[in-house]
This record gives sequence, C-alpha cells and structure tokens, in this order.
Amino acid sequence: MMHFCDEVAVYEFLPSKRQTDICHYYQDTLDKACTWGTYHPQLYEKNMVKHLNQGTDEDIYNYGKVTLPGLRKAQC
Repeated sequence: MMHFCDEVAVYEFLPSKRQTDICHYYQDTLDKACTWGTYHPQLYEKNMVKHLNQGTDEDIYNYGKVTLPGLRKAQC
C-alpha cells in the first residue's frame, strides 16, 4: 500500500493502552517482549516507526495508530 497511497495507517505495531502480552492472536502464552519489542532489532524498528509517525502521540497511545507517509510522496 505504501507505493500507492499518500499515507498509510498502521495499527498496534506500537502498542496502545489496550496492550496485551499475547504475541499472536492464536497463542495462549504471554510474553511482555512481544508487546514492548525488547528483542533489540524489533525495538529499533518500533523507534524508527515512532520517529516517522506523522500523527499524534495521542493516536498511538489511545488507538495504537501510526500514520506513515506513503512512497508516492517520496522525492529521490
């Protein structure tokens, strides 16, 4: 979608206040590392996405929504 859209909304990659410790919807095991991305490459990915966010911090906290610029707007 990023190639076709001016902006893309991504939900719950950065956890909202509704966070859960379940890594995948089909698992019963709990692991805080899945929510917070304590595995360090994932933590860097989450930090990068937060830096690229064009929405508000409130959108992330309340809805887990990140607004990213689409690649249609990219100027190389």
